[in-house]
Amino acid sequence: MLARNFGLRLRLILVVFPLTCALASSAYAQSSPQSATGTHGNRTIQAVRTELPVVLDGSLDEPAWQQAPISLGFVQKDPQEGEPSTERTEFRVVYTATSLYIGVVCYDSSPERILATERRRDNDLRTDDAITIVLDTFHDHRNAFLFRTNPLGTKYDALITDEGKNVNVNWDERWEVASQITAAGWTAEFEIPFKSLRVSSQDVQAWGLDLERMIRRKNEWAYWNGFRRGFQLEDVSQAGHLEALEEIETGLRLRVKPFALAGFRHSSDPTRSTLRNSSDMGMEVMKWRITPGLTADVTWRTDFAQTEVDDLQVNLERFPLFFPEKREFFQEGSGVFDFGTATRGTTSNLRLFHSRQIGLSPRRRPVPIVAGGRITGKLQGFTLGLLNVQTEPLLSEGIPASNYGMLRVKRDVLSRSTVGAFLMNREKAGDNDFNRVYGVDSIFVFRQYFTVDGFLAKSDEPGVEGNWAASANAKWNSDFLLVGMEFLSIDPNFRDDLGFVRRTNIRRYAPSLAFRPRFGIRGVRQMEFSGAMDYMVDHNNRVVRRTDKYIFNTFFEDGGILRIIPVVYNFDRVEEPFEISPGVTIPAGNYSWNVYVLRYTLSPARRLSGTIDFSHRRGFYGGNMYKWQFTPLLKLTENLSVNVNYLINDAELPGGSFVDHVVNTRINYAFNNQWLTSTTLQHDNRTSFLGVNFRLNYIFRPGDDFFLVYNEGRRALFDSEDRRITGVFDGRKDRSLQLKLTYSFDF
Repeated sequence: MLARNFGLRLRLILVVFPLTCALASSAYAQSSPQSATGTHGNRTIQAVRTELPVVLDGSLDEPAWQQAPISLGFVQKDPQEGEPSTERTEFRVVYTATSLYIGVVCYDSSPERILATERRRDNDLRTDDAITIVLDTFHDHRNAFLFRTNPLGTKYDALITDEGKNVNVNWDERWEVASQITAAGWTAEFEIPFKSLRVSSQDVQAWGLDLERMIRRKNEWAYWNGFRRGFQLEDVSQAGHLEALEEIETGLRLRVKPFALAGFRHSSDPTRSTLRNSSDMGMEVMKWRITPGLTADVTWRTDFAQTEVDDLQVNLERFPLFFPEKREFFQEGSGVFDFGTATRGTTSNLRLFHSRQIGLSPRRRPVPIVAGGRITGKLQGFTLGLLNVQTEPLLSEGIPASNYGMLRVKRDVLSRSTVGAFLMNREKAGDNDFNRVYGVDSIFVFRQYFTVDGFLAKSDEPGVEGNWAASANAKWNSDFLLVGMEFLSIDPNFRDDLGFVRRTNIRRYAPSLAFRPRFGIRGVRQMEFSGAMDYMVDHNNRVVRRTDKYIFNTFFEDGGILRIIPVVYNFDRVEEPFEISPGVTIPAGNYSWNVYVLRYTLSPARRLSGTIDFSHRRGFYGGNMYKWQFTPLLKLTENLSVNVNYLINDAELPGGSFVDHVVNTRINYAFNNQWLTSTTLQHDNRTSFLGVNFRLNYIFRPGDDFFLVYNEGRRALFDSEDRRITGVFDGRKDRSLQLKLTYSFDF
């Protein structure tokens, strides 16, 4: 029965997926795409077509560049909004039938003080001088491609969805950049192939365009167009315009990217030892450009050996922890599937779709993926997302083979708003168990800074009547003022197998207010005075959680931040006892406590930066707890950096005491921009875990990599009867060594 259902699901992938692609192609052939209307930015630049060669070396001395007009006039957002940038910036745009070229000259009166310390691919480069480009290729004022570099030519790219509601930093495509520091400042020369983008098929196109220059030592941010405070570069509705792109080749039709994997996995404990061959081969991705704006991706026997390890976390509550998605296949195009989210500070309460539920067990172990398919993009004015993945069983954790399906449709309305609908489905092989979640959502933006959004979702499963989840939020968020109100309701039996649900049976009300004045105090750029309440009741209207918080932030001119939280009042209703630490139990009851916080973040321009964080939870579950967190980032050279995250929790509670020491350390060494290494060291004394992860990445050509990854994890031997450690790291041992090669073929 299991095998028959498994085969049926796999055949559905292979039959329905191509059929859907064909229908989309047919629909596209019968219609012509409509360009966006309306103008937002007020600056325009003409792209110049050239047949002359452009040598990508960071020097704009080729004759092709002399054909293009120079655009100047960058304007500060910070520190002086609306004032000309303190350092001159100019750029030009030329293009051929296949590629767009942007050349930028960053003049600097003190070139010896230019900051360039980072060579790691996809580091956000916020510690360096940098140039960032956003391209709104459909000119819809919502979505864009982002490209960033520093004076070392380090590459960072991202996919922007709905003006920064989702910024997918794991989107990687083929493009090139070359930079160099000169006696007059520094230059950057970008080459972005049209086949790496999604564009319309019109013969003459206009795109949204903006450039951001960061002068790190001055903490200065200057823009070609969108310089107004209260907006970020990701708010592409504020971008200028790139015009006169004619008869370009919209590019890639088919990309096949197989992978080969070689290696082993070894596990042992005091009673047994196992050695497994983990060599494999499969399809990393097969990408088919159905239309210029719609792309299909297929993966087969997917492997994620190169994915970075999760940071260790400590759970001081009885609800699950949230871990972000890091796997490339699920990250690409993820903005289409990003909806139905609710957060409390930095804590995720709900995410209706969280792709980590596919191919990973609750213990974060890989669940084998047989095959998967995805279609994302734009069609006839709609944004579409379809996803279907088939997994094998993971018998060691009792997880059956399953099929996961997702349909997402949304439509742009007004100038910056969207409405959408979604359907998610999980079916387990071998029984009649299924889970479906469907609903609608919307985002409306009015008068620049006022946003209203929400969603309504219903879950269905065998033998259980439909349960609902709903959210409604309204927020005015400008540079000076924040006023917001959030509402979230989750029914007691709401089930979402494809999402992250922190807790059910709640109604949450969360008003917030913040003032952000700029007093002109020497050395201080801005201050923030804010207050927020998080009031949570169950569906019987009993208070289950409450937090009242007052925060004072000071933002210094050098980029440093001082945060003082003089009081946070917390209330928590514990219905059932739970173990907060091994051997320490919190009894059922009502608890309240106050929290005091002091945090200082050093300027990112320093060689030694990072954050120092101290808090005291007075009355924490009837006791006390002190928390220290240190996150230093030391940049020794442009090739070597060390990043440490060290957390200490020291608690004395009526049920016992504990001290947590959690360390996540990354040592990064880059031989150059193509040969990159990272070594991650992790330790958690609560579970007596010590882990090492070494990752070598050779980017031998854009989009294709060689990886060498070594993992080792050890745990102490623990006597469950005496509840004590009897051997230091003599318990379970897991180690693996894997070599992975990807090589793509474009047609």
